[in-house]
Amino acid sequence: MTLPKCDHQTVPPRTCLDIGDVADLLDRAAAYLVQNGWTPAALYDTHSGCRANCWVHRTHRYSASALGAIRAAMFGRAVFYLDHTSDEALHVYTAAVEWFNSYLLTVGHARRHASLFDWETAPNRTRVHVIGALQYAASAYRLHSRRTAA
Repeated sequence: MTLPKCDHQTVPPRTCLDIGDVADLLDRAAAYLVQNGWTPAALYDTHSGCRANCWVHRTHRYSASALGAIRAAMFGRAVFYLDHTSDEALHVYTAAVEWFNSYLLTVGHARRHASLFDWETAPNRTRVHVIGALQYAASAYRLHSRRTAA
């Protein structure tokens, strides 16, 4: 038995919100975590304890990991899959994730240098640490952009 082929040509590409640059996206991700909460365990907290009729399920504003917050800031709501995402949106998203990961590896935050996943799941990591790291990474990107433009 073979499965029917999926025709991806019929699905319009998912577009992103109007994002200025990587720094803007990282700042928006930090704001998302301030408003909706943080979870280190997965992309988003699945919020499975209710009957799917709550504010979180209706708005798709789940508490998120740093990576999930970047996605939510990019698209305006939680996005679990990136298929059907426009090339432009994927470029901005991956640039932000790369910059944030590089920042955590080279500069570090909250007394630890590590990759995004290792850093975020470290013992005693808090939402304040993650929000601060996103904001500092955004500031570092702005500084880097000014230096390379000069």
